Amino acid sequence: MNNVERYIKPNVRAMSGYRLESVSYQIKLNQNENPYDIPPELKQEILDVFKKEAWNRYPDFTGEKLREKLAGYLNVRPENLIVGNGSNEMLKLIALATLGPGKNFLLVAPTFLIYEHLGHLTGAHLIDLEFNHDWSFPVHEILNTLQTTEVPLTILCSPNSPTGTILPPEDLVKILKSSKGLVVLDEAYYEFACVPYLKLWRDHENLILVRTFSKALGIAGLRTGYLIAHPQITQELMKVKLPYNLNKFSELAAIKILEHPEIIQNAIKKILQERDRLGEALRELDGIRVYPSHANFFMMEPVKIAASDLFEQLLAHGILIRDISRYHPRLKNKLRVSVGTPTENTRFLQTLKKILEQ
Repeated sequence: MNNVERYIKPNVRAMSGYRLESVSYQIKLNQNENPYDIPPELKQEILDVFKKEAWNRYPDFTGEKLREKLAGYLNVRPENLIVGNGSNEMLKLIALATLGPGKNFLLVAPTFLIYEHLGHLTGAHLIDLEFNHDWSFPVHEILNTLQTTEVPLTILCSPNSPTGTILPPEDLVKILKSSKGLVVLDEAYYEFACVPYLKLWRDHENLILVRTFSKALGIAGLRTGYLIAHPQITQELMKVKLPYNLNKFSELAAIKILEHPEIIQNAIKKILQERDRLGEALRELDGIRVYPSHANFFMMEPVKIAASDLFEQLLAHGILIRDISRYHPRLKNKLRVSVGTPTENTRFLQTLKKILEQ
C-alpha cells in the first residue's frame, strides 16, 4: 500500500490533535457550560418557528439576521460582526488569514489549547510566554516582545481558561498600542466578569473580540459564536470564512436567546451565586488549594493526593471534572471544575470531602 500520509503537510502529521475522551458520568463539571438548559417553553417557541422554515434551502450566506440582532444587542453595526459555527471557527479564520510558516504568533500559557493547535496547523512560530507566579498576565514581557518583534497575531483569553484570571483593560490598551499586528481577545467567559473591553475596539483598529453562545448563553450544543472588529478587518476575514457556515436552526435559536435577556441574566445570577459558594467551600477544605476565578470554573490543586487519582476517584462516584495536569508544566497536579447547579455542586463537595478524608 502506498505511503499516502506523505501527502499530508508535515506540520499536520506532527500534531497530536485536540482530543477529549468520552466517559460515563452522572454529573458533568468539565467543560464550563451553563448548567441550566433552555426553558421548555422557549425550546417549543424555537421549534414552532423552525418547522415553518424551508429545510431544503441553504441558510443565509452571512447570518444576516443574527448579525442584525447582535448589532442591536451590543450597540455596534452589522458590518462589525462575523457569526459562525462557534467561537472556535472565528479563531480559526483569524489564524488562517494572518498566520503561515514562520509567522510569529504570541500567546500566554497555560491557556485554551486550541490557540496552540491553530499555531501548529498554520506552521506559525509560537512565542509562548508564561503567566506570572501569581497567575497575572506578564504585561511587561508582552509589551517588550511586541515592541522588539514583528508579531502579526496575538491571542489572549480573559477571563483565561483554565486559570480564571483577567487582563485589566488598561493593560490591554498598552498591548494594543504596542502591537503592530492584530490582537485577539477571547471573551468566552465575558458574562461572568463583565470587564468593559467592548468599548476599546472603537479606538483600536487592531482589536478583535471573540465571543460565544456556548457558555453563559447556554446553547453549547448548537455551536454558535461571533467576533467584533472594525469593518476593514471583518471585510478581509469574510474572504476566509466558508459560505453557509451557520445553519438555520442555530441562527434562529441564538436570535431567540437574545430576545429573552431575562433568561440569560437569571442563569448568570445563579451561576455567580454558586461560584461564590463553591469557592468558599473549596477554600475551607483541608487538602485542596483553590485559585481565585472570574469565570464559571475554578482551578484547584490537591496537596495530599495526585490530581489524576482524585480525578479518577471523583469519576468513580459519577462526577466528571477536568484533569488539566498534563496540559502544561505550570499545571502539574491541577484540576479544573465547572460551577454547576446547587445540587451538583453540593454532591461534588460532599464527595470531594469524603475522598480527602480517606
